[in-house]
Amino acid sequence: MNEEFQLVESEMRFRSLFNNNPDSVIFQNKAGTILDANPAFLELLNVPREEVLNRPFSDFLPADKVLLFQEKLEEAFRGTKVQFEVEVQFNAAGPRVLSVTKVPLWLQEQVAGVHMVARDITAMAASQAIIGQQARRLNTIFESITDAFFLLDTNWVFSSVNSEVERLLQVKREEVLGKTIWEVFPGEVMGPFYQQYKQAITTGKAAHFEAFFEPRQLWLEVKAFPSEAGVSVYFSNITDKVRAHQELYQQNKDLQQFAYIVSHNLRAPLTNMLGLVDMLSGLDKAAPEHDELLAHLRLSTEQLDTVLRDMNTILTLRDQQGMAEPEQVSLAEVVEQVTQNLQDLLQQCNATVHVSVPPTLQVSGNRAYLYSIFFNLLTNSVKYRSAERPLRIDIEATPNSRKPGAQVTVTDNGSGFDRQKAGNDIFKLYKRFHSRPSGRGLGLYLVKTHVEAMGGHIEVQSEVNVGTRCTLQLS
Repeated sequence: MNEEFQLVESEMRFRSLFNNNPDSVIFQNKAGTILDANPAFLELLNVPREEVLNRPFSDFLPADKVLLFQEKLEEAFRGTKVQFEVEVQFNAAGPRVLSVTKVPLWLQEQVAGVHMVARDITAMAASQAIIGQQARRLNTIFESITDAFFLLDTNWVFSSVNSEVERLLQVKREEVLGKTIWEVFPGEVMGPFYQQYKQAITTGKAAHFEAFFEPRQLWLEVKAFPSEAGVSVYFSNITDKVRAHQELYQQNKDLQQFAYIVSHNLRAPLTNMLGLVDMLSGLDKAAPEHDELLAHLRLSTEQLDTVLRDMNTILTLRDQQGMAEPEQVSLAEVVEQVTQNLQDLLQQCNATVHVSVPPTLQVSGNRAYLYSIFFNLLTNSVKYRSAERPLRIDIEATPNSRKPGAQVTVTDNGSGFDRQKAGNDIFKLYKRFHSRPSGRGLGLYLVKTHVEAMGGHIEVQSEVNVGTRCTLQLS
C-alpha cells in the first residue's frame, strides 16, 4: 500500500513539474507522435490540447525542419541525450530560436519514449547577434586604425590587438590575447613602457611619449589612454624619423667641426704665405735669405694643398654616403688584397700579419669602403708601431650568431695610446694621440665614417706601450 502511495505521489510530482515547466515539453513515441504536451508548448503553438495529442510533431513544423527533428528523435531513441539549437517558425507563431533537449525515457532497459524540452532563447540569441555585430564593427574600426592599437585590462592582459600590432611587433594575435604584456615581453618589465603605462593608470591622465623598443629594434611614438577598464594604447613606428634626426644632428656637428677645421687649418699656412710674400717682395733675389724664404713659402703652399685635399676627401666621402648599392663582399678577399698591396711597407718594418677570416664569410657593404677600412687600420698599425718589438697584426673575423654580418677585430702590439684620455675625440678630424711620427689624424675618422655608412659600428681599445684593438660590427 505504501509503495502504491509513493508511486502516486511521484507521478503527481512529475505531472506538476511537467505542467508547470516554463519551457515547452512534449512526450513522443518512436514514430514522432505527440503523446503528451504541457501548457507552455500549447501556448507556443497557440493551439488547444486536443489538436496536438496523437498527431506527429512534424505536422507543426515547417518542411525544412522536419528532417532535422526526425534525425534527433531517432538519435534519442538510440539512448542518447540530444541537445541542439534551431531557428523555427511554427504555423501560427512568429520565428523562434529554440534550445532543444531530447531525453530518452527508459523502461525495462528499453527506450519507451522521448521527452523533448524546448527553451525559447530568441531574446538571448538576438542579444548575442547584436553583441557579435558590435564586436565585428569594433574589430573593423580597430583594423581601420592606421596606428598599431591594443587594449590592456586592469591586470595588464591583452584583450584586443589589431593587425598593425602583429606586423610591427612580429607577434600573432592568438599567441598574445589572454596573456599579460609582461609575459609576451618579459624584458620590458620596469622599462620605459611600463613606467609610462603605470603613470597613466595611476594619474588617470593620457601619456604621450617616444621610446626605443629593444626586442624589435624600433623607435615608437606611443599614446596611452587610461580608463576604468584598463589602458588603450596607440603607437607608430618612427624609427626612420629618429634616425634622420640623429643623422641631421651628427651632420650639424660635422659641419661645425668642418667649419672649425677650415678656419683653423687654413689660417696658419695662409698667414705664413702672406708674411713670406711680403718679405720676398721687398727682398732682392740675390740676397742670401731669398732662397730660404722661398723654400718656406713652398712648404706653406704644400701644407695648404694638403689641407685642401683632405677637405675634398671628406666632402666627397660625405656626398657619396648611401649612394652605392650594397653588395655581398668576401672579407677574406678584401683583407688579402690590402695585405698584398702593403707587402713592401710591411716587410720594411719587419711586420707580420696573421689573418683568421673564413673564406666563405661575406658582409653586405661597399667593397671600396671595406678596402679603405683595412688599409687605414693596417697603415695606422705600421705608423704607430713600437720601437721595442717587431710589429704583429692580428685580423680575425667571425660570423654573427643571431643576425647577418660579422664581427671583425684588428689587433696590434704597437705603441698604443691613452684611450681614456682620448675620450670622444678619437674619431674626430685632425685629432692625434702620438707626438711621433707625423700624421694628419684622418685615418680613424675615415674608418668610422665608412663603417657607419654601411650600417656598422666600431669600438677602439688601446693601452700605452701594449697595443690597440679595433672591433668592427659589420652587417
